[in-house]
Amino acid sequence: MRSTLRILIPIFTLTLFFGCNTVNSDLTIGFLMPDGEGSRWPTDLEYMQEAAEKYDATVISKNANTDENLQIKQATEVLEAGVDVLVVVSVNANTAAAIVREAHNYNVPVIAYDRLIKNSDLDYYITFEGAQIAKLMVDHAIEKVPRGNYVMLWGDPGDVNAISIMNAQNEFLEPHINSGNINIVYKGFVDSWSAENAYHTMTRVLTMTDQKIDVVLTSYDGLARGALQAINEHPNQDIKVLTGQDAEIEALKALLNDELSLTVYKSIKTISGSAMDLAAKLAKGEKITEANATINNGRKEVPSIMLQPQPVDKNSIRSTVIADGYYTEEQVFGE
Repeated sequence: MRSTLRILIPIFTLTLFFGCNTVNSDLTIGFLMPDGEGSRWPTDLEYMQEAAEKYDATVISKNANTDENLQIKQATEVLEAGVDVLVVVSVNANTAAAIVREAHNYNVPVIAYDRLIKNSDLDYYITFEGAQIAKLMVDHAIEKVPRGNYVMLWGDPGDVNAISIMNAQNEFLEPHINSGNINIVYKGFVDSWSAENAYHTMTRVLTMTDQKIDVVLTSYDGLARGALQAINEHPNQDIKVLTGQDAEIEALKALLNDELSLTVYKSIKTISGSAMDLAAKLAKGEKITEANATINNGRKEVPSIMLQPQPVDKNSIRSTVIADGYYTEEQVFGE
């Protein structure tokens, strides 16, 4: 999903690295990112490079700048460079099936990283448990506001992560809705996980309803930022709970300012390290024992590694994102 995390690698290093097609070790991993500067993915790249060191592996990375056709072209470039495994964060979950087909033409296995690739003979999928992300948000909201009016803003309808959170939130909230304790004023997807689209959606909701909104469950910190902007333009509202996901630096500061109630942290260090471990095993032909689930991508049941997310509120920032080395004390609490 799109976000605006800090970039830990100097930009000149990124530029040189992205253009590098030189293979310097026996193990070479391709990493296709949907976006670069201004997104979280360079951070994933940095952690993946660190994880590659224990295997003396080379990581060849490409940034598609949200262009699905460019990403397909970049896949061919990386495959021609001679990678052993291709790790893909797809721009488009449907068109990325062409990447899987092309990789298999080169006898290269493909790992879908944090975004499922649909309708393809995908080899593995690694992500965080979407139902657990949804449960953390719902549990927090019910604890804070057991009776009230709720709004639910999910991510892009083409992203399986958004679908997973939607299904789980609906399931967890159903008994509270049936009892009459929770009233859903509005629920819907937000195209492209866009903060701007979330702002416009939330503005329409607040303009069209005469009900007081108590809880806004958004599935991403960017959506929460957009919703918060709309809420601040309607001072008659008194939102008690606003949630997000990804633990972006803006979200952590919003937690400290009591503008956001909860964000869900998905440890990039954990997912990148797990992806590299999986890639190394695939490249060496070793038995894969880490898969703990299967996900249907429209063509097959894809063996998957489902990781566990962590809830973060204003009181647990130090014990989660800072303890994990994702941000420093100064970045979060400094001026």
